[in-house]
Amino acid sequence: MSLMSDPNRLCLLLLAAGLTVAGAGAQTGPQNSDQKRRIEVLRIDSEIVIDGEMDEPAWQRAETAKDFIQQEPIMGEPTSERTEVRLLYDDTTLYVGIYCFDSAGEEGIIVTSVRRDVSPFEGDYFGVLLDTFNDDRNAFVFGTNPRGAKRDGQMAGNGESSNFDWDAVWHVKSKITEQGWQAEMAIPFKTLRFREGEDQVWGLNLTRKIRRKNEDAHWAPIPRPFRINRVSLAGELNGLSGISQGRNLYIKPYLSLPVVRREQDDVDFLPEPGLDLKWGVTPGLTLDLTVNTDFAQVEADEQQINLTRFSLFFPEKREFFLENAAIFEFGKSRREWGASGRDVIAFFTRRIGIEQGDLVPILGGARFSGTAGKYRVGLLSMQADEFETTPSTNFSVARVRRDILKSSNFGGIFINKQGGGQYNRTFGMDANLKFDALNISSFLLKTDTSGIDGEDMAGDFSAAWKDRLWDIRAEFVSIQDNFNPEVGFVPRRGIRKSRGVLTFKPRPGERIPWVREFRPSYVVDYITNQENVLETRTFDTGLTTEFQDTGLLKLGVVGKFERLDEPFFIRPGQSIPEGDYEFNEFFASYSSDKSRMFSGELSGSTGSFWDGDRNTYGVEFRFQANYQFRADVAWTRNDIDLPSGAFKTDLVTSRLSYSFSTDMFVNALIQYNSILREISSNIRFNFIYKPLSDFFLVYNERRSSTGEVRERALIAKLTYLFDF
Repeated sequence: MSLMSDPNRLCLLLLAAGLTVAGAGAQTGPQNSDQKRRIEVLRIDSEIVIDGEMDEPAWQRAETAKDFIQQEPIMGEPTSERTEVRLLYDDTTLYVGIYCFDSAGEEGIIVTSVRRDVSPFEGDYFGVLLDTFNDDRNAFVFGTNPRGAKRDGQMAGNGESSNFDWDAVWHVKSKITEQGWQAEMAIPFKTLRFREGEDQVWGLNLTRKIRRKNEDAHWAPIPRPFRINRVSLAGELNGLSGISQGRNLYIKPYLSLPVVRREQDDVDFLPEPGLDLKWGVTPGLTLDLTVNTDFAQVEADEQQINLTRFSLFFPEKREFFLENAAIFEFGKSRREWGASGRDVIAFFTRRIGIEQGDLVPILGGARFSGTAGKYRVGLLSMQADEFETTPSTNFSVARVRRDILKSSNFGGIFINKQGGGQYNRTFGMDANLKFDALNISSFLLKTDTSGIDGEDMAGDFSAAWKDRLWDIRAEFVSIQDNFNPEVGFVPRRGIRKSRGVLTFKPRPGERIPWVREFRPSYVVDYITNQENVLETRTFDTGLTTEFQDTGLLKLGVVGKFERLDEPFFIRPGQSIPEGDYEFNEFFASYSSDKSRMFSGELSGSTGSFWDGDRNTYGVEFRFQANYQFRADVAWTRNDIDLPSGAFKTDLVTSRLSYSFSTDMFVNALIQYNSILREISSNIRFNFIYKPLSDFFLVYNERRSSTGEVRERALIAKLTYLFDF
């Protein structure tokens, strides 16, 4: 029996290879307790003005966090530029003072954006991680850049998941000086969650990005391949005493004023009020209530052209569903496994309030989520209104996880969709075991649907080894024919899939100084039906070269086998006959340094495609005049020649953004899709006139490629946060 004909054996061999070479990786575990870095925060009674100056005497009395250690490019070496941080607190607020010295002065500083949740990779950046429960698993992150942009997020599962769509009330001001740049942060205790108690010990880590050198450094050292979200590697913050979270009550009413006109229809003007409420019931558990929920300000989806037999994945963008989303994740981390993690998503919030791409009114809902001791709990219930032929429907989910060992957990999930006399339910259990570089995950799911009986289960087992030299993974997933999670995402049913991934990450060092890392990789997918008859087999062999300036060059070849048991309509009126197909595709791409004024990406592939040929070209161009203005234009073309006929597809995406300040932005997303023969525009103005209080003005339009307007809408939305 050959190795390729036995995919389960292949996966096991890949896993064994990972364990064999484990010793080749750099130290990946946490530091010993006697090596843990510690700092004492200073209590003050005097006022601190958040202006980026740090000229109050209290700053000079505070203990200094310094001696940052590189992670990139030379792991374990001291950072090349001096960095110092001081911490103060009073009854209500934690203050962080940051000095980022730079030998090149102002000329060496790179700032690409001042938007909320600024990228930490494209410019100079500083971040603070606070493990407020000191549980080595969960944390808050606050970051800024030399122009005072804000980035805030939540970490969960010791790096397993992160949520930077969470927004908090806090303050920061930055200042560029002749010696580099500096910043002051003020983080109110009522923004955080922590255990009540007289003396507090929190986990703390600090990170700095020096962009012109593409250098990353941390106060508490972190080895590759981890980042600051590896909470268990944080240092220790001592000295907090007598602090309180307060009442933790936020009320946020809104008023939405949409003016909508559809093709051959009258103008509609339907003002909509609504309300969101957030209450910290306990230090770790939060209750969210929403009434007449509105998502008018949400950015439009980026369009995709589907040339496959399966559904496309579009990410969630709605704020209410993004907050605490990590609690409801099920099975292995999608962040770590990428696209392969999308074989089964048990709970997918885009199934709530969206039907065939149209928004369905949401009457209201509640979410109770957070941490209680070693348990993570998530309860959600949303009621959607009637929509065309769809009855009013309730969507509910209960998710519980129990922390075990150092970074592991197990748990269960229950999902219910009910309306119009019909129901759909999903039950499941999962376990995730993490031992530094080794991750083992598994889950079992079953659905219960009106009118469907039997063959309705799905299961997955995966193991991954990831250190600074190796990324090795093996996975087996089985999805039965009638598995039907209507509040989940499953692009392909009735399959058994085996996957193996082998990636080696050597670094040439001084031998090739302009290259940071080579990443040769080999990926095997072997997919059968439930009777073990081969349906799809893919061999993906590639080489990625990462340059010192973050540029990436990718080369490779994909060999594919596909079996069609019935004709596949690749587009309306054109099908590919049933039969067996083998085809190969060669690909190449290069993306340049995004911190430059001009940057971009070129990509292309060529080869056989089903019973014909395909050439694909991609071009992306970025112009970044300064940290305020950026323009991106991307074009992708598929040139396909099949016996049934030749055709082309084009997808053009343009983004324009301008930041008047850290609190006022305008951006435009304009797209052309040749399959839909449509041009769509989404233009949004956002003014944050006080923390978490916004004014939005949004213009949406869809036009045919010949110019006729299909839909047009102008929406004004005002929100105001009452903070108790």
